Amino acid sequence: MRILMVFLPLVLILFSLNLDAQDKRDYQWVIGYDTSLLDPGGDAVLLDFRENPRYISHIKTVHKFLMEGSNTSMSDVDGNLLFYSNGCYIVNAKHEIMLNGDSINPGLIEDIYCSSGGSPLIQGVIAIPSPEGDSLYYVFNLDFDEPYQSDTNFLALAPQRLFYQKIDMTQDSGLGAVVLKNQIAVFDTFARGNIQAVRHANGEDWWVIVPKSHSNCYFLLPITSEGIQPAQVKCMGNVWDDRDIATQVTFTPDGKKYIRFNAWNGLNIFDFDAATGDLSNARNIMFPNDTINYILGAAISPNSRFLYICARKNIYQFDLQAPDIESSKMKIATWDGYQNPYPTIFYLAALAPDGKIYISNTSSTYNLHVINKPNCLGLSCELVQHGIVLPSYNFATIPNMPHYRQSNFDCDSTLIGAAEASHLGQKLAVFPNPASEDIYISGEFAKGEISIYDATGRVVLPLASMVSDGQLSIRIQDLLPGFYFICLQKEGKVWSGKFVKR
Repeated sequence: MRILMVFLPLVLILFSLNLDAQDKRDYQWVIGYDTSLLDPGGDAVLLDFRENPRYISHIKTVHKFLMEGSNTSMSDVDGNLLFYSNGCYIVNAKHEIMLNGDSINPGLIEDIYCSSGGSPLIQGVIAIPSPEGDSLYYVFNLDFDEPYQSDTNFLALAPQRLFYQKIDMTQDSGLGAVVLKNQIAVFDTFARGNIQAVRHANGEDWWVIVPKSHSNCYFLLPITSEGIQPAQVKCMGNVWDDRDIATQVTFTPDGKKYIRFNAWNGLNIFDFDAATGDLSNARNIMFPNDTINYILGAAISPNSRFLYICARKNIYQFDLQAPDIESSKMKIATWDGYQNPYPTIFYLAALAPDGKIYISNTSSTYNLHVINKPNCLGLSCELVQHGIVLPSYNFATIPNMPHYRQSNFDCDSTLIGAAEASHLGQKLAVFPNPASEDIYISGEFAKGEISIYDATGRVVLPLASMVSDGQLSIRIQDLLPGFYFICLQKEGKVWSGKFVKR
């Protein structure tokens, strides 16, 4: 084991909290529902990431502020709160409705939902800074209409208008004002939520993406220094059916992959070209029916490698860099049954400026779950159930914001150095993969010294093995189901590989 022990220090990297000095536009999260532990009838919770650890406080809004599926906020480049929205109105930094910021969603949402909560559409609103000027911002939001009222095959309600509001922060003594209101960017039929945005490859412009209803097509709006440009339509991947509710979409922080996921249409992964807006290399992963049930979410690690899927009572991790992403699936948590006062079942998720992923619940609770080290493989990501205590109820909400940076968060896990560092040796072919009883390795190096590690970096030897005709067979039937690394050494050389135990 001497060779492996020499290499292990190369991957013992200390976790560093290195927040970027600029572009802190996502540093203030406003979430919540209504009842406060400190002040009954209170309105919201503020998570402030300008401090380490983040500072959590209860805020009292002038206008009673309720949130459901739609939630976004905007800070300036230094992380000072500018405004936030629940898809019904826009609230300024003094927690008052912004000048001309009321009634931003005319129709069914305003008539039915805004008086008792925000827009019910998951990711039904998003805010981005405008390339047109430092003081200008856009808020995009979806309406709710009845395009399928006469079609008994479909749920009658669905969005038909992608609205935008333009905000000028120089107005109203720096508190901002909506200077363009209820403008229609696109009129069509859309999936029930899931507005997302990502930076253009030029670092200045933006793409806003919204899925089209009952299709595999996506509207992409370029936002440039000339304003909102005509939408492009990109069609790729699986055609989604009418069950497009309870869906979360996200981009990797590096902007190279677009993820869309729900229970009925599966996990959909696309490569994304931030220069052209093209989607490509569509992959679809379906989950067994007994693993998810209606409510779910998705978020990605700061290094853009690990995808976390919240499947109601389970959370799974996928390696987006794996040759076979589906085979990298690993369960990292099962709901522990905790209630405060209602069940803390896993729901929507988001990557925060502190490099952690925060996860909401399907019911009104005083907690969030947190993944402390999402750049780490498997259980070493340190998911803590109901680890964040809130001063007010939060019903489901997590802010919908684009990624503003790629931060340098490392993993201090000791995952097997040789297996994870490609420069330490050649790749090892392991078959079958996944496997339930035996795995095999062919070649002359099969007679070398072998080590197998689980997802936490723990050695799981001894395992029964034998060599026959240049082929090494290893009995793995006693291993727990999960993701494993295998490292083989011979004559100063190291080979590494991975396999999944079913």
